[in-house]
Amino acid sequence: MDVSEWDPRKDKYIAVKYDVETAIQAKALNKEALQASVGLPVDRNIPVIAFVGRLEEQKGPDVMAAAISHILAEKNVQIVLLGTGKKRFERLFK
Repeated sequence: MDVSEWDPRKDKYIAVKYDVETAIQAKALNKEALQASVGLPVDRNIPVIAFVGRLEEQKGPDVMAAAISHILAEKNVQIVLLGTGKKRFERLFK
């Protein structure tokens, strides 16, 4: 991993920059920003599961879709998926 590119102190893709001293507070604020940006209820107490990647066979989207249905049936969680790929896999998550 290139730490000069993936540095949370400088990352242009996160709402609140952070370092080792501010990580806990900033990560909570970043979670809230993510929830708001995708239209989920903002709640620090709800776990968020996120996936970013290609929806292709080697990534196991069919396994992920089955797991998500079990997780949602059992737990109060929010799930955020970001990815493109084969249309049959994209349809699994709509």
